[in-house]
Amino acid sequence: MKEEEIIKKVLERVAPSKAEEKKIMGTVREIEKNISREAERRGLDVEVMLVGSIAKGTYLKNSLDVDIFMLFPSNYSKEEMREHSLEIGKKVLDDWKIQYAEHPYVRGRYGDYEVDIVPCYKIKKASEKMSSVDRTPFHTEYIRKNLKDKNEVRILKQFLKGIGCYGAEIKIQGFSGYLAELLIIKYGSFRKVLENSQKWKGKVVLSLNGEPEHDFPEKFVFIDPVDNSRNVAAALSPKKLKFFIFAAGEYLKNPRMEFFFPREVVPLPVEKIKKSVENFVGICLPRPDLIDDILYSQIKKAAKNLEKILREYDFPVVESLYYVNGTVIIAAKLEKKKISGTKLHMGPPENEKEHVDAFLSKWKGNAVRGPFMEGGRWWVEIKREYVDACSLLKDKLGELNMGKDLNEMKDRAKICEDGELVNEDNAAFWTEYFMDKPPWER
Repeated sequence: MKEEEIIKKVLERVAPSKAEEKKIMGTVREIEKNISREAERRGLDVEVMLVGSIAKGTYLKNSLDVDIFMLFPSNYSKEEMREHSLEIGKKVLDDWKIQYAEHPYVRGRYGDYEVDIVPCYKIKKASEKMSSVDRTPFHTEYIRKNLKDKNEVRILKQFLKGIGCYGAEIKIQGFSGYLAELLIIKYGSFRKVLENSQKWKGKVVLSLNGEPEHDFPEKFVFIDPVDNSRNVAAALSPKKLKFFIFAAGEYLKNPRMEFFFPREVVPLPVEKIKKSVENFVGICLPRPDLIDDILYSQIKKAAKNLEKILREYDFPVVESLYYVNGTVIIAAKLEKKKISGTKLHMGPPENEKEHVDAFLSKWKGNAVRGPFMEGGRWWVEIKREYVDACSLLKDKLGELNMGKDLNEMKDRAKICEDGELVNEDNAAFWTEYFMDKPPWER
């Protein structure tokens, strides 16, 4: 299939029809009217504004979230703003829940749509922001004024979704919708974004308004055109950036529909997967009731500290991984789960008399072998404290820092190994792991 045909078919699947656009905008007007009515009843001086991809016209029809902001004057305290917006959100939306970002906000249903009602301060320019969400209306306005082709953004967003790189949340650490929009404004089209990505080497700093005023620590930077103190790509992990560049190169060589809509993973039988899961150890526990950003932040911390404690006791870690659904699994793949009962311990060079005396005094009669000289320094062979990774984790689980909420669930955690880490629920995860192919090659 030619690339033009592929793009046409992608747009047929992700671009909303006129009828769909009319329906969503009619719903938005209803919600705005209801919020304004509730605000008037409370005597509030607030502006109600649609922001995000629906306001910009860059949304995907299979991924509809309505973001409505309540803009408060700066003379309202954060407590007043929080209280009023939450109460109004609860009145307007069904099945609501309180979500937490910099300010608490309400997420719920209105008709067929999921809706966020978010409070922020009304400011004249983004540099006056009192919180990070205050700049969001400026983002919306900038894209509406400067984006020439909304469908190019839709194509890029679907490509990012297809390869697993869409979303700036901690769970994904990929490209935000706003970053995708800015890339299209900068380069002009989806294909040109992909072509230019092949030149992204070393430190990359992109901008729409000239040079940045200060340096950023990240290797990949896109200066926010409405607030040059911010890197829009700060949440993008080096791993996801590298994978995007690789995927872009592969697409340019051979465009295929599967880059946008990869085949679903068909799980292998559980018993077959269990035979492949060797030299894995991990922690299994029920999923706590936390929002994804908090949960994944703690899981990543736990995975890092799991690796650290295994390496500290000489277990060779290949990589760590995690799985989240009804349960949380945080695991490490090892070169081997059982290691030898002894290890060599290096002492000082032979010419450092004071250190040599202390070393000999400590280890004479306390080592499996030695002390002995080899290669110009002293050595001993000593007994290891742990030879089995599972025994280590069972003993050290109490010391392992997994983050506040996961730490509080340690009494419900279990140390698992190999086949114990596999069940019907996570069979697709393990199937994809062992498949070891990019999404478009499944």
